[in-house]
Amino acid sequence: MKRLLTLFSLLALIFVSATAFCQDDEELSVRKFDVQKDSVYIPFEFRGAWLSTVESIDWPKVRIMLKEGKKTAASQREQQKKDLVSLITKIHRSGCNAVMFQVVSNTDALYPSKILQWAPSLTDTPGEGPGYDPLALAVKTAHSLGMQIHAWINPLRIGKVDFPRRADNICYKKAELVQQHGDRLYWDPGQPKVREYLGELATEIMTKYDLDGLHIDDYFYPDGLKGTGEQAKPKKDEKVWNDEALFRKYGEGKTLDEWRESNIDEIVRIMHEAVHKAKPFAVFGVSPAGRLVNTQALYADPRNWAKQGTIDYLIPQIYWQHGHQIADFKLVLDSWAGILKDVPVIVGMAAYRYKSKAFPEFSEYVLQVKECREAPYLDNEYRQNVIGQCWFTTHNIITDEFTSNMLNTFYQEAAIAPNFGNGGVAVASPDIFRMGSHVRWGEVKGADRYAVFRLEETQEKTAEGGTVWKAVYQDAFHGFIYKCKEAGNYIVLSCKGASHSERSNVIYVKVK
Repeated sequence: MKRLLTLFSLLALIFVSATAFCQDDEELSVRKFDVQKDSVYIPFEFRGAWLSTVESIDWPKVRIMLKEGKKTAASQREQQKKDLVSLITKIHRSGCNAVMFQVVSNTDALYPSKILQWAPSLTDTPGEGPGYDPLALAVKTAHSLGMQIHAWINPLRIGKVDFPRRADNICYKKAELVQQHGDRLYWDPGQPKVREYLGELATEIMTKYDLDGLHIDDYFYPDGLKGTGEQAKPKKDEKVWNDEALFRKYGEGKTLDEWRESNIDEIVRIMHEAVHKAKPFAVFGVSPAGRLVNTQALYADPRNWAKQGTIDYLIPQIYWQHGHQIADFKLVLDSWAGILKDVPVIVGMAAYRYKSKAFPEFSEYVLQVKECREAPYLDNEYRQNVIGQCWFTTHNIITDEFTSNMLNTFYQEAAIAPNFGNGGVAVASPDIFRMGSHVRWGEVKGADRYAVFRLEETQEKTAEGGTVWKAVYQDAFHGFIYKCKEAGNYIVLSCKGASHSERSNVIYVKVK
């Protein structure tokens, strides 16, 4: 008799469980994803901010006074570190998912380099370190927030002649590779050893740190050299750019303009190669002047790099407003999309001009971001030429007003950056399962973080008559379990550097 009671109890339990399961299905607040008919659309977008360190534009605002004693220096060091973490955290809060951290601005470094001396903005003593590694701290902070971080360097700029530097600085030790133009010093890109040095610098940075990419801006040949005949004519009290001997030696039948342009092409090629050799899934990009004609005046032509396959993305600095007589924003944006059909374009945005005569209202930025998102499609409806924005500069976007405007207009929904560059998909997709009101997954080899998305139904239909679901970003972090705030369908991507996996399987989670 006991056996029969036990059997009936077991059958009753199974019946109750099955009934509860059916009730759960009936009570679903969101329809379950149909793996046979439905599809998922993930809206990726690169949202970056330049964190400028030259002349302490954004950071560091506090200099460590080593000469004033250990106690004072220790306090200032902690403040410097705290400020850097705070800036990156505020960039994240503004809706951005990437930071371009300026680590070499005037042939000096914000990390312990075997090639360059420490940046003088850090301490009161040229060439002396701050007692910690700012780049390592920045990488750790950005990745802990699920953000990408790219090292940003000025490749050829050495700085003013009277810039504070030690007598054993590399620019003095290799003076034969340096040119003076006006009151500033530059590495001469016509010198093969300069290009070698830049390759070594890129290798050092990318090998030493877990960076998502390396990025250079528009400091190529000094402005004003091109279009002045066989040699640039100096302005008053300005030394001529004297590369006649180099041109005779290395010109190989080119005109002076062609040769100088090829030197910049070679710098881009060498740095791109160094980045990918050090980290295959990292990316290398350039931020040229906003109009093609302006960057060509510096002997830099992005069309060459696109043809040669030596850039993974471009960030033209389109810092003008709609209605500008020479450089209307929309016209300039469309010109880049046509110039670089196969290269991802991130638009450099002029946050620093907010409330100026040209940008009196925030609505100008809202329109610009809208037009970035509507830029011409490429070979399918979900792949765009323009993949996001990058804001100049950090202190402009992290004000309460600017951040609030961003979050209330175009960055209402968070996003992660798309795959771009030559690396492709770096890691495998995770397998996910439900654990109560949590999504759980196992560790994916090589992944450095994971991004969780909740699916929302759209009005779009698939060819099979199913629903196209939009993946809404929830969070990105290093762990393997996520507590769901809402019931619904979830997916997870594993990420490595600047790349992410294909999506996981879809699971439904019911939150009580």
